[in-house]
Amino acid sequence: MSNQAMLKKLAVAMACLPMLAMNANAHQGQGEKSLFQAPSLASGVGFYEKHRNEQLAAWSLRQIYDSLPVVNDPWSEQVIHQMSGHMNGLVRQLPLYSVLLINDNSINAFAVPGGLIGMNTGTIIGSQTMDEVASVLAHEIAHISQRHYEHQLDNQKKLLAMQLGGLLAAIAAGAAGGGGDAALVAMAGSQTASAEGAAVHSREHEREADRVGMQILAQAGYDADAMPRFFERLQKQHMLNQGKGSFVPSFVQSHPFTSERLSEATARASAYRPPVMTAKQEQAKLFDQWVWRLKYLTKQTTHTQLVAHATQSIGARLALATYLADNHRHQEASEVMKAGDLNPFDPLVCVTQAHLLAAKKDYAGAVLAIKPCQLIYPERRDLRLYLAQHHIHADQPTDALVLLNDLTQDGSHDVQAWQLAQQAYQKLAQLTDDEMQITTATIHALRARSQVALWHGQYQESLKSLAQAQQVAKRDDDRLAALSALLEKDKQAVMSAKEFKPK
Repeated sequence: MSNQAMLKKLAVAMACLPMLAMNANAHQGQGEKSLFQAPSLASGVGFYEKHRNEQLAAWSLRQIYDSLPVVNDPWSEQVIHQMSGHMNGLVRQLPLYSVLLINDNSINAFAVPGGLIGMNTGTIIGSQTMDEVASVLAHEIAHISQRHYEHQLDNQKKLLAMQLGGLLAAIAAGAAGGGGDAALVAMAGSQTASAEGAAVHSREHEREADRVGMQILAQAGYDADAMPRFFERLQKQHMLNQGKGSFVPSFVQSHPFTSERLSEATARASAYRPPVMTAKQEQAKLFDQWVWRLKYLTKQTTHTQLVAHATQSIGARLALATYLADNHRHQEASEVMKAGDLNPFDPLVCVTQAHLLAAKKDYAGAVLAIKPCQLIYPERRDLRLYLAQHHIHADQPTDALVLLNDLTQDGSHDVQAWQLAQQAYQKLAQLTDDEMQITTATIHALRARSQVALWHGQYQESLKSLAQAQQVAKRDDDRLAALSALLEKDKQAVMSAKEFKPK
């Protein structure tokens, strides 16, 4: 998409964003509250408000999938889902709606009412520890749990326009060939007016998010010092580069810092006990794997760098093996995996080993490589998706559909699961000779395709796929009545999503 087209799309998207802002009626003069006194999003929320928040989260998710480069790597997503889910459960009764990784090198994160959180990959790569990433997540979860974004309808345009709009503007600038600095300048420019306007009203909210977020962080087993440490580093980078038109952390723009806030956060962190060392070692190992995988997936590293770090870093080693497999250097990739001890039941080791086999089109071997891990961790979404993918390529669509069933229930917004379900049903239709099975598989494939289109904001394409599925179902109205009713329900849901506008 051209720069001009992206900017036009941005203007349209921002025109439809009357939904988020810091609460202008900040709770002045509130004293410190314990973690368990922090209001839950579920408490005091009526049915209408809960339903509206879910609609806002769903609408925002469709805009993001339609406009932003989301990282579709199940293992990387699993890491942030587990972190955020654990912390969210400490202060909210409702689960998070979705947590997304945005392929953007800048440091930023955002939250939407209803429990949608987005984080740029630059935030993770730019952090020094897992604790620092967790501190940003905890801060955003605190904003959601304290319902900072849900009041004062006349102010509700500001925050999302500032955050998502800034991201879109940055992507447009980068697509025009201006590079990372140009993208960051565009983001900062698009945010400045909103940031200045929101800062006055959000100061108390930011301090409350610092306080509640730090409590969440510490209770979840992370280092409370990481929050002021990371925020202070961002602030220093912002101050050093403010006049150079270079690195401007967008998180600073959307979450304005003051020396008072940073001083309070530093003092508060000293009251928390440091995490247990064994937990820190596990966090460090996982962080190493996460950073190097994201560096490879987002093209932020080179073969030379991977080789240089592979001897000291398991994460770099696994990323190097993936790089070699993707470049058809299969023997070298295999040797990298064999050099030194790797835990065969480490999920990323299983995923990487299966990837190496799949790269050689040994899909049956890929299934065998990942299945032991999936049996140990049956609850993990990432292992289900990888295993389902390998089953499909190995001409075992029924096995894939068993794995995907729980992820594609009515109302699911798991786009990757729907995409795999579509592939599995298409494969099933190809492999069977049974006419009824072909018919039902075709209908389900079209329904899955409709769901993928819906969550990318492509409403007409979604309705078109449903119409095609309904035509197929009419061939045998008696036996396919239940499926026809499901398709009609889907149609009504798509039409409602199409008509919904934030108010």
